[in-house]
Amino acid sequence: MTDETHDLPTFHVLALSGGGYRALYTATILKEFEQVLGRPIASHFDLICGTSAGGLLALGLASEIPASELKSLFEDQGPTIFNTRNFARRRLGFLSRAKHSNAGLRSVLEERFGTTTMGDLKHRVLIPAVNYTTGRGQFFKTPHHPTFEMDYRMSLVEVALATSAAPVYFPSVRNERGVFVDGGLVGNAPGLFGLHEVRTFLAPKQDVRIRVLAIGTMTVGATVSGGRDLDQGIIGWGSSLFDLVISAQESSVDYMLAQSLGDCYLKIDDQVTPQQSGDVKALDDVSEASTNTLRDRGTAAAQRALGDSRFKPFRSHHAARPTFYHGPNKNSEDL
Repeated sequence: MTDETHDLPTFHVLALSGGGYRALYTATILKEFEQVLGRPIASHFDLICGTSAGGLLALGLASEIPASELKSLFEDQGPTIFNTRNFARRRLGFLSRAKHSNAGLRSVLEERFGTTTMGDLKHRVLIPAVNYTTGRGQFFKTPHHPTFEMDYRMSLVEVALATSAAPVYFPSVRNERGVFVDGGLVGNAPGLFGLHEVRTFLAPKQDVRIRVLAIGTMTVGATVSGGRDLDQGIIGWGSSLFDLVISAQESSVDYMLAQSLGDCYLKIDDQVTPQQSGDVKALDDVSEASTNTLRDRGTAAAQRALGDSRFKPFRSHHAARPTFYHGPNKNSEDL
């Protein structure tokens, strides 16, 4: 956008990608940002979007949980979240059961979020999931529009479980709204959804400036070896099918946002080096090697971003108090 648009209303969107334990990379960046900014990151953004593990972080930020605590949650509770099932079920592998139970993840979420609901949040959020009951994408949102009349009753625990139910890795989850699987199937990089949310619900038919800060998870993706047998079934594909879906979707969103927003879009992510690819390839690797790589690369990425001229507007922006139409934080007289 040109210098002539300086007086336009401005909306800043934070978009956090999914990536399992690799979200430690994201959490490290957020922790470094918050330390420099000196105030909750949520106060710098008009909308926070997060998918899967990025959804957990988004809900945490919107609850004004310090980013340092969210980083520690992944570091300290990673083995609890990714608690591989017993030996008998491991032998069955991907053929009959998910690799991990979600009991550990639920216990961590309940300890961190308690009974907090979407309606209790004071910052706008958008959390993608897939409603397996209807076969459609579903987006859990704070009640920042008059038509958003149901999600505010959802607990953060149930929303987090829904967006992070990665096929093969975790079981699907059932709540009062249906059966849900991981939001990465519909939008692992939720920045495009954030852009649409502003244009459609927050500032419809208005001339506004929208900036998107997207943070990835060092997504390795899935590529085919030159010598691979191309005729693969369930066993041959395994978890690589889900990895391929999220990496292909993420790269497409990155391209479209860059084309749409230009310098108003900043993506923070890192290409994995050959030496570190084994450390972070798996979504559920909580080894010392993966922890060190994700934490160290996240720290370096934060330092690089803080020096990027495109980050300066995010640093100085103070989000206005959002309008909520339903729930305990309702502050609109429209309904």
